[in-house]
Parts: sequence; structure tokens; C-alpha cells
Amino acid sequence: MSASNSFQRLQELSRHFLGTIVGTPIHHLFGRPGGSMDRTPGAGPGTLFVDPDAADTSIRAWRIDGEVVEELNTDPGSLAALHAGGSRLWVDIAGFSDGETIRGLAEAFGIHPVTLADLVNVERHTKVDSDPNQATIIMQVLHLTPDNRQPGLAQLGFLLRDRLLLTFHETPGALFEPVVSRLGRPTSRLRTQPMDYLLCALLDVAVESGFPVIETLADRVDELEDEVISGQARVVLPEVHRQRRALIALGRLFWRQRDLLARLLRDEEVIRQETHIFLRDVHDRTVQLLEMAETTRELAASLMEIHLSISSNRSNQIMQTLTIMAGIFIPLTFIAGVYGMNFEYMPELAWPWAYPAVLGLMLAVSLGLLAWFRSRGWLK
Repeated sequence: MSASNSFQRLQELSRHFLGTIVGTPIHHLFGRPGGSMDRTPGAGPGTLFVDPDAADTSIRAWRIDGEVVEELNTDPGSLAALHAGGSRLWVDIAGFSDGETIRGLAEAFGIHPVTLADLVNVERHTKVDSDPNQATIIMQVLHLTPDNRQPGLAQLGFLLRDRLLLTFHETPGALFEPVVSRLGRPTSRLRTQPMDYLLCALLDVAVESGFPVIETLADRVDELEDEVISGQARVVLPEVHRQRRALIALGRLFWRQRDLLARLLRDEEVIRQETHIFLRDVHDRTVQLLEMAETTRELAASLMEIHLSISSNRSNQIMQTLTIMAGIFIPLTFIAGVYGMNFEYMPELAWPWAYPAVLGLMLAVSLGLLAWFRSRGWLK
């Protein structure tokens, strides 16, 4: 291959690599940053934007009265009447495609339109807003897509009152099924504790959903490390960059979760002092997730250094081989050059054994140099 063709090939590889880097927006890793809702400029506060691509809305509700845990029908009027009668309710809304149903439920429980917009409009932010009568919490949770096991991001909101807890999550799924199973146990503390304890249990499963995601990314980074060491770095470098960007986004997400839980621990209007010990345990999990993300990100960043080190070592080996070859042929070239001069009076030209003698001299010089190189350890 000529030098010009090699240079063109290098340019093509560089363009492909840079195109892969620039053409990998962050929403390919964790979903759209702010949804694709058609936001009308100048819309007033409390406007509910419905994403046409949002998941179908589904509602589940439970009445929690000590020994009795009952799953209810989801008629807003019936739920509001039960709550007004003194029942403790947990209402779970999944999917934000049916704006009318969500508005009807909010009106039944007297939720302010601005609060409802914060809970339903996907903004990819965290928030804690509390007063003596109500607390609103908005965060993001991670999940693995069931088809290709890739990380996904969804918004999760909580509205807590004295005997009422409403949860709003962007995508339906089995996120809260462990808590539902715990509610089904007759001896479960969730049946007797106030609603802030249920909130703490839901926050716990929301935070723990990040562990499978970070472990999946860590396993993939380990596989990429093996591929880089085996010499396939040129093929996998674009994916190394994507994984590194994903881990940076994960670190930011876990940092926001840690900050949100720290604010909840400082705000005694949202979580009772008696429940803080459980909330601190959830906070510790966010710290653990953040450390795992940072460690895996550093490993992903070090893959480029490993690739450069392997390439440099390979180049050094090639240069060493070429240097040894040049070191052997330089004296042979000198001998051949001396006897290639066209002088008339060269005594060796008339000797009958001059030709084999010179060849023997060249062979002796080559073998001597090889022995010397081996003694210096250059041939290992």
C-alpha cells in the first residue's frame, strides 16, 4: 500500500471515529432530556403538556388501614371520598398520555395545577418542595430496557400528605412491586407506620434500581478492556467513548439523588425524625452508587491510556526489530561497498578464494552481532 493510500485510510478512520463521538447525543444513552412535548411559548404556569409518545396511563390504588390492605378501583370520586373518610391511600399513576384522567384525579384530591405540572411534565430535574400540609418530590430513576438491556431514564414524582401518597412515574413497570409484595404481608410495618415510611420504602426501591444499570455498564467496560488488551482497540474505541459518557451522566444523576435525599434529611416537615434512620440508609445507597459510577468511569477513561500504551509498546518493538536488522546489515553494506569500488589495484581481487572469504567474513560479522544483541537481551 502506497503512502498516499495509507494517509487516506487514516483520514477515513479519523472521520469515522469523530463522527461516532459527535453523533452520539446523550439522549441515546438515557432517553430524551426533556421529552418531546409540544410546548407552546408563553404557556402559563400549571400548563400540563401531554407527550403524544408517552406511555399509556394506568392507575392503581390501595387502602391501607392497619390490618386491612385493599386494592381499590380507580374512580377519582370514590378515592377522594375514602380519603375524606379517614382512610390512608396510596395511588400510583404510571404513564402520562391521558391528560384528562390525570387532571380529574388531581381535581378530586385538590392538587394545585402548578404542582401537577411539576409532577407530570418531564423536565429531567430533581425537586423537593414542602409545606406543613404537603410535600412534593421529583427525581429520576434508572431502568434496563427489556429488549436490549440498555440503560433508560424515567421521571418519578411523589406527593405526600398526612394520609395520602400519590406516585407519578413516567413509564409503567414493576418498579414498585417489591413494596406491593411487602404490603401483602400481615406483619409488614408498612401497614401500621405513617405514610412517610411508605414514601421512604418507595424511595429505597427507586434508588436501588440503579444498581443493575451500573453493574451492566461495569461488565461491559470489563469486556471492552479485554478487547482493548487483545488489540481490537480501533474497533471498540467509539463504544468506549459512549460508555464513558453514559457513566458521566450516571454520576450526575446519582449526585442529584444524593443531594435530594440530603435535603429530605434536613427537612423535618417531609420525613419524621423517627423515619430518618431509614432515609439515611437510602442516602448511603446513593453514595455507594456514585462511588461505583466514578470507579467504572475511571476504568473506562483508562482504556484509552491502555490503548496508547499498547500501541507505543508495539511501535517500540517494531523499531527495535528494525534497528537490529539495520545494525546487522550496516557493516555488511560497508564490506560490500568497499569491494564494490572499481579500483584496478586491489590485492584481494586476484586471490582465488577472495569471494568465499568475503562471504565468510560477512557471515562471521552477522553471527557476532546476533550473539552480542542476544547477550544484551535485545532479542527477547
